[in-house]
Amino acid sequence: MKILIVYRSYHRMNTQKVARAMAEATGATLVTVDEVRPEDLDGYDLVGFGSGIYGGKHHKDLFALVEKMPSEEGRKVFVFSTSGLMKDEFHRPLRDALAGKGYRIVGEFQCPGEVSPLGFNLNLKGGLGWLAGKNKGHPDGKNLTDARTFARGLATA
Repeated sequence: MKILIVYRSYHRMNTQKVARAMAEATGATLVTVDEVRPEDLDGYDLVGFGSGIYGGKHHKDLFALVEKMPSEEGRKVFVFSTSGLMKDEFHRPLRDALAGKGYRIVGEFQCPGEVSPLGFNLNLKGGLGWLAGKNKGHPDGKNLTDARTFARGLATA
């Protein structure tokens, strides 16, 4: 199976770590959203889209790419993310955008990502965690193992 993984990662590079683990496990081609055009997706059996979660949804650059992609009934795709909070509804906007183009979502993966908006991480719980940092060290080894297992499962499905 020929797999392409498209991602946006910056700040702590959490999503890049997950995307690389998935690509290593499956032999997928790995590209940032800046490096891909809609026509580059042709020829792939499965395409993954991932980023950190910003304001309750994936990065705007992924939505811009999906908007430019042609409709294609049944093309298999998957969605993944890293986030300070783990909520299923964070994937809904990207899922809906892809489904609106006829794409078939065959899997989703999310794991914690380190958050440190002020540049340090005291790993606080609750509201102050957003300012002083939380999820220190994530994605960790277990998260990356889970990402590899998830991706291998999709590659053999």
